[in-house]
Amino acid sequence: MFLIRQARPGDLDDLHSLAKQTYFINLPPEREIIASKIDQSLASFRALASGKATRPTRRSQASSGAAGIQALTGESDLFLFVLEDTESSGVIGTSQIIARMGGPDHPRVSLLLGQSSRRSESLKLEWKHQVATLATDQRGPTEIGGLILNHAFRGHRQRLGRLLSFVRFHFIGLNRRRFADQIIAEMLGAIDHNGYSPFFEKFTRHFIPRAFSEVYRFSQTSKEFVTGLMPEYPLDLTIMDPEVANAAGAVSAATLPARRMLERLGFVYEGHIDPLDGGPHLEVRTDEVTLVRATRSLASLDVAPAAELRKAVEVIVSTLDQTGDFRAIQTRALVRGSRARLKRADQVRLHEDWVSAGATVLDR
Repeated sequence: MFLIRQARPGDLDDLHSLAKQTYFINLPPEREIIASKIDQSLASFRALASGKATRPTRRSQASSGAAGIQALTGESDLFLFVLEDTESSGVIGTSQIIARMGGPDHPRVSLLLGQSSRRSESLKLEWKHQVATLATDQRGPTEIGGLILNHAFRGHRQRLGRLLSFVRFHFIGLNRRRFADQIIAEMLGAIDHNGYSPFFEKFTRHFIPRAFSEVYRFSQTSKEFVTGLMPEYPLDLTIMDPEVANAAGAVSAATLPARRMLERLGFVYEGHIDPLDGGPHLEVRTDEVTLVRATRSLASLDVAPAAELRKAVEVIVSTLDQTGDFRAIQTRALVRGSRARLKRADQVRLHEDWVSAGATVLDR
């Protein structure tokens, strides 16, 4: 049995182990940063339950890691989810949402790909080159990311990776006013299992002469070095090593299924890439995501007889209690208006005394 819930301090070891399985800028294998994210997330869930705005906790203010994260996100809500195998009580996956990434005075940074061309009439020659231009975004879009599933559970018949991804849109749909009108997903670029990034080594390192691991770690608490060191004028990628152009906007084989899943939900690639690893930034209008539109708040969660559940559909159902404790499951249920009917065992896995509940119908 599997349960999605908010991350807790006791999950630190499991999350640290997961973070070491892959490279993710928004969940690096740094214990202090992960602990700070857990603190910020817990404050966000508590604020959600109370209906108040989030403010940094005393502990997170004292942590340099948290202070750096908040320099990137401001005082935005950050929601860190974990997937728990309830039979072993172990955390086997995670994903997250940053309600407003960046904004005035701390913009989101990317490289925008385009083309430059020149022509000679006398020689009847023309060339077109791919160029990258530094771009900043101060709108403060919602960002999803940090999806990691333990390698041992990939390919599971319950499609656990999909659940970790979909629960974010379920959550956004239930709490729409806390999120921006635009959602972005910064996909991991083409990085091999040894941590080699061709885009960084053959392009970015010309301007930021440090090891990728060092720059990657520093990017958790500041992006100023990107805008400070990268040129503002268009940079010609075509004249560089062929690996640069090939890696610009590309993802690794392990990330490709996640990219395709988001594209099926309506995300598009508009030419923005990460300045460090060259990974594509996908984006979508929040209200155009089918899962957001398919989510509804519930007034009741009742038990249905087995005979009725023959007509049940696949859903994500969640509850939030007065302390900010969030639980979500994927199951089959009957959803009519603001009422959901499901198995007694599923009802037990959710909160009995909840302050809010919701459902997203997945069957189509």
